[in-house]
Amino acid sequence: MITASLVVIAIVSGLLYQHQIQQYEAKVRDHGVALSRALSSAEYAQLVSGTDKGSLMRNLVNVQNNEDFAYGVIVNTTGEKLNETTSAGSIVPAAAMPTEPFAWFGEHNLISPGDGRQIREFFAPIMLDGQLAGFVRIGYYSQPTNILSGQISSLALMALPIFLLTTLSYFLIQREIKPLSQLSQKMEQASLSYGVQVAAPMHGQDMGDFIQRFDQFIQLVQSRVSNIDAQAASAQTVTHLLSYKNKKAESALNSIPDAVLVIDDACIPTFANQKIEPLLSVNRDDIIGQPPQDWCKNKVVLEFLMRFKSASTAKHNASIELVPFDNPDRRILVSAFPLFSPHDQNTLFGMLIVFRDISKEHLAKQAGAEFVSHVSHELKTPLNTLSAYSELLLDYSTLAETERVDAVNVIHGEVERMSALINNLLNISKMETGTLQLARKRVKMQDLLQDAFDSMNNNALGKGVEISLKIPPDIGSVRLDKEMFRIAIDNLLSNAIKYSNAGGKVTLSAQNLDNDEMQITVRDQGIGISPEDCEKIFNKYYRANNSETTLRSGHGLGLFITKQIIEMHHGMISVNSELGKGTEFTITFKAQPVQLEEALAA
Repeated sequence: MITASLVVIAIVSGLLYQHQIQQYEAKVRDHGVALSRALSSAEYAQLVSGTDKGSLMRNLVNVQNNEDFAYGVIVNTTGEKLNETTSAGSIVPAAAMPTEPFAWFGEHNLISPGDGRQIREFFAPIMLDGQLAGFVRIGYYSQPTNILSGQISSLALMALPIFLLTTLSYFLIQREIKPLSQLSQKMEQASLSYGVQVAAPMHGQDMGDFIQRFDQFIQLVQSRVSNIDAQAASAQTVTHLLSYKNKKAESALNSIPDAVLVIDDACIPTFANQKIEPLLSVNRDDIIGQPPQDWCKNKVVLEFLMRFKSASTAKHNASIELVPFDNPDRRILVSAFPLFSPHDQNTLFGMLIVFRDISKEHLAKQAGAEFVSHVSHELKTPLNTLSAYSELLLDYSTLAETERVDAVNVIHGEVERMSALINNLLNISKMETGTLQLARKRVKMQDLLQDAFDSMNNNALGKGVEISLKIPPDIGSVRLDKEMFRIAIDNLLSNAIKYSNAGGKVTLSAQNLDNDEMQITVRDQGIGISPEDCEKIFNKYYRANNSETTLRSGHGLGLFITKQIIEMHHGMISVNSELGKGTEFTITFKAQPVQLEEALAA
């Protein structure tokens, strides 16, 4: 009986010691994992900077109150220490940190470089702006410092009553065997739920079987907890990576110039970029997760979105053109694209809805159509005239000399008119394709302006408009493409005469400015241009939409070509006008002095 008592004392003592060691290891693991993850989730600045460096780590260590805490250290990705907190006499051992994201959370055993004690170290990543910035390392001594002394005193207190009450214990054990057996069965059921069977079933009243099963069950539970912790750490790392990728995807969608909306298979928005707010007049936070009926005020857009509740419709691209109620001149192209799974083209995640402003394209098409109409009219009128006068000349013998001369002059004028229009179109084509090259040469400005004045004088007299030329004698010469620059001057003079009423005056003038600049001005007393039209007057195909303008022929190309020619000569053209009082166009450009040209030639 005494031997049995001693055996029982030894077994129980061993189990208690082993259990305390396991409890200690579990406690150290709980503290280490909790502290490392708490520091990992803290702000980077709190860990490595501030007026009191490391205060956050010290506070967390003090809260744990663990006597076997060895050290806490913050390192960067190269292993350099940024901050550390150690217990008395502890030295931080060197350790290589993992490079793969799935291993950023973990633990390993190290040896203290000071006293050779085993250390259990726990580590976790530190993130900064979605990137790995370093690691937090938390170390605890693997063997407790005071467990042995406490165990000896516990054995001494336990041995005496066990020795004296062996007989009583025997009967008590016999009585307690039954509930222990029931507990053993529950442990077996729990272990089977994990897919493992602990030892053999308990037979009769064998306490050894129960102790063995209990130990195996504890080990099984600890192994299960370790696996759960590892899975949790891996899941947290994956969560960090997914969050980083999600932020990058949202940043890319927000940088797209068009408004973007993503809806799921139930037409519920899951993402909307910032451009959607001014377009639909709704806050982006009020869209996410809400059915379209609750936030979409535009019936056309609502009907377009709701059609994708049908599986057959949602698998095809679709688009509509939207005209906002508050701006009839604006056009929005709403396009829908199905989002299929990259692994299964039959699995639909939702739809990508893109709102693209196509107002400029719409205006360009409209302007092109109007241009074709204008050009057709401009060509049809001289063709009708040519047809009429050519039929008149068929009766050549019956016509008087003056009638024949007038007919020929009219035909010649209409041919020049058609030629000018065709030349304008050709010049625009060359400008837009970049094939128009300037042939610069020295030109006397007085001769160029005089020729332009003489060619337009007859036209002005025919309309009852007085045209005058004001050029100082020292106007000098410049380097430019004479033919192209003459087109620009002719266009300005022709427009000034066209939009002047009978009795009006047109003035062509030029003057030298400072810094070797020259200025040419064309001023008339015609119908004038409104401030709104002045902002668009140099646009291709543009013509003011008023009765005075529409009564006069034109195709909206003259001023556009003029501006392009002036800018090719590195000059500027501006307009100053008032309705009913006339218009003034001013050209300013650099006039290369003769001395400079001779110096360059030398």
